[in-house]
Amino acid sequence: MVKVTTANNSILYNFLIRYTNKKCNFSTKIPSDEKLLNDILNEDPEEDYGSNTNSGDEPSYRKTSSLAKFQKNGLNKKNDNNQTPSIGPKYWRTKYRKAYNQVDKGLKTPIDEYITKNMHVIESYNKKHLLPIDQRIKLNLDKDLNWFNVGFDYPLSTAIVRYLSKRRHVSYSKESYADFPLTNFEQRFFALMSGYGSTVAKGPSGCGKSFSLLLSALNLRRMNIKGKGINSLILVKSNSLVTQYQNVVNGIISNLRTDQQVNPKNIVQFLYRSTPEEELQQEDDLTDFQAPHVLVATPQRLLDILSSKGMDFVKINSLSYIAVDDFTSMIDETLMLETKKEAPVVKLMNYVLKLQDYRRMHNCPHPQVILTTNDAATDSLIQQLKEYTKWIDWKKFAPIGKFGDEEDVPHYKYISDKVAVSTVLVLPRFKNETSDKFKVTLYDMKPFEYGETPSEWLNKVYRTSYGNSEAYRKHRNTKWSSIPQEVKMGEIEILCSGLGKLLKKQDVLDWMKDGKPAIVVHSDELNSNSIVEKLSKKTKRKIAVLDVRKHFTQFVDKSTKTEDDIDLYVTNTSSLLGVTLAGLKTIFILGTDAIKTPSNLAMIMGRARNVDGIVPEKEFSMFASGFDSNTNSEKFDPNARTFIIQNMLPDGSVDPYERNLLERSFIINGLVRQLKTIGVEEKWTLEDENLYNSMIGGVFDYGMGVDDDMSVEFTGFSNIIGNIPEPESDIESK
Repeated sequence: MVKVTTANNSILYNFLIRYTNKKCNFSTKIPSDEKLLNDILNEDPEEDYGSNTNSGDEPSYRKTSSLAKFQKNGLNKKNDNNQTPSIGPKYWRTKYRKAYNQVDKGLKTPIDEYITKNMHVIESYNKKHLLPIDQRIKLNLDKDLNWFNVGFDYPLSTAIVRYLSKRRHVSYSKESYADFPLTNFEQRFFALMSGYGSTVAKGPSGCGKSFSLLLSALNLRRMNIKGKGINSLILVKSNSLVTQYQNVVNGIISNLRTDQQVNPKNIVQFLYRSTPEEELQQEDDLTDFQAPHVLVATPQRLLDILSSKGMDFVKINSLSYIAVDDFTSMIDETLMLETKKEAPVVKLMNYVLKLQDYRRMHNCPHPQVILTTNDAATDSLIQQLKEYTKWIDWKKFAPIGKFGDEEDVPHYKYISDKVAVSTVLVLPRFKNETSDKFKVTLYDMKPFEYGETPSEWLNKVYRTSYGNSEAYRKHRNTKWSSIPQEVKMGEIEILCSGLGKLLKKQDVLDWMKDGKPAIVVHSDELNSNSIVEKLSKKTKRKIAVLDVRKHFTQFVDKSTKTEDDIDLYVTNTSSLLGVTLAGLKTIFILGTDAIKTPSNLAMIMGRARNVDGIVPEKEFSMFASGFDSNTNSEKFDPNARTFIIQNMLPDGSVDPYERNLLERSFIINGLVRQLKTIGVEEKWTLEDENLYNSMIGGVFDYGMGVDDDMSVEFTGFSNIIGNIPEPESDIESK
């Protein structure tokens, strides 16, 4: 954008606009949006671009015609008849271009003279425009940034601090900003945004990634040259995240002064798949308020709108800011962009960025592109973005966070030092082989011995044949598709019974004595309502499906607890992604099927937050700092706890692939603190350990010879031995 600061700047700017418009109207008619949409989606690059150059050695974007070759080279005497071009459409197009070039030359003469006269102004602009990104940053990084010196307008800064004060239930004052310091991530992010840069940004859970995206979009002013339209687009994965953004926006707008109040639909609108009535209301809002400053949408819903109503309906042709919240969660977790089938978010980004190129004026800057990622993102993501996309202006790019190689030890912990995990094993015991009634016994899983050196951690995480994410993924898919449905439901019954018994243990009762609700996380393949029904019978507690619209404030401290208050909220893994639950401190995970990957475990455990909805910066130390091999130290006082409830196999063992997933997840996420909660540890002999190590190392021997392809199968409950003594306190289930 040309910044108009002097009279000469203003004259030059206006003259360029008038000349550009005149030239466009003379040379060609701008195609309709419907035609342009089809052209973008169906364009064949080979049709438009050639490798030839014109006589001036400047690149030509049209293939050289036979007539042009003839005019340049003359007739070849040996093949006169074959070389003579026919007079047809190409001939007349060439004649037209000659006539147009003469007129174009006449138009360029005055502008060339004007540019020559004002060259010092143009050079000054270009020098500023082409500065490296670190020199374009406008904020003073020598001092700590706060909400009033981060570059926001004063009304927005005041509304933010008022909103944060109310969320913490404290009174607002002019000095309140000191009580709400920016995280390190927020300071780096807002500094980079002040230089109009693009970024791929990673940071630990609770560092303010989503909040930063929204505030930067709200604060970014529209460039006049772009005209009327939506200024900023934020893409999120789920309806829950759209709702969360909506809650935050409404909270900030409601804290503007009375004389600053505006219709929220002029500021931010939201698109997500829902009921026909809600979707119709979304479309009505876009009709009545056609150019909100910010649009928050899920990729699928925005693609629906574009395909059914066209881009004239959603005015995203001149965006200044395009952000994707947790981009890595929307693409394949292993192949990322190296797939033939594009993920919806990739398809949408390709279209949106190409649309900006079609409509952008020659002196209009490329839009900012911001992608936030999970903690597991490595440098390979940035390399793939460079290789497979044209989304980012790499001259104005700087990453946030450290993107190492895939097999590096992480630079910092992905799970807070003040969060602990307890792995509780559930052993079912049937009365006999034909009975459908069972009791459960709980054990602490033997804590993993992480080792003391990086080589030990790397060996366990990356250097075993079957101890890796791909091996677990194949094993899980095979298991899930092969076992009968009744066995799957049996596993869930056992896990729910195990949770019911766990909630009666003294350690858990002491931990949850403040009465704050917890959340229960289950796999995406299961229905939350069915889990609620099962848990209600097993636990005799108040349980409900988590609805972010209604329940996002339910985890803060309450002065009194009533009989109607919910004890447990149930949700699946995907719905929990990115959701901020301020005050949450207790999480129960129903089996490794709900985890699937180490990054998912970090995401789930990262939902535990303080009342501000963040995790204090000091709790994310360097990877191995403060590591204490005495993992069950009584001195350790966690701020939050996660309980992983895991099925045991019929013989009393644990699926080695699932055990290995937990070990890798605990190491990768920062040598997570393990706490015992039952008081009775699983039976784990030296023979069991050797068997486990050989299985994960690629050699497995059941006493029948070595077979690299053998795996443990969960065949159901028919072969459970029924003569094992039953503890008196066991829960009987049917």
